[in-house]
Amino acid sequence: MSGWPEAPAPRPADPDTRARTHLANERTFLAWLRTGLSLIAVGLAAARFLPLDLVPGIPYVALFSTLLAICGSLMVFYGAIRHRRASREIDHGAYHPSLGPLFAIAIVVGVLGILAVPLIFRLR
Repeated sequence: MSGWPEAPAPRPADPDTRARTHLANERTFLAWLRTGLSLIAVGLAAARFLPLDLVPGIPYVALFSTLLAICGSLMVFYGAIRHRRASREIDHGAYHPSLGPLFAIAIVVGVLGILAVPLIFRLR
């Protein structure tokens, strides 16, 4: 016995609450899906419409487009994994949010935004 009070066992939620929570989880997954698809679409558009020799000697546009498409794909995969894990945790009444991957994704998308700045200035 450690002297600390034991945490109460999770209580099963009523069916309506569980249904609303699962629907919210699905909406969250759809947001990950939309964001990932948007990054992929922007990557494809950049590859198609930006001049490939925008920065002479450096395949900047190709690298930028590829990074966008890869990050978009990873976001879709991560959203699916997160949805499945959250679904299981909701069913067991023990949901624990994880912030680490969210901060990592925010940093990656922020870096992609910074990488877009030279393209903006070079195109204008």
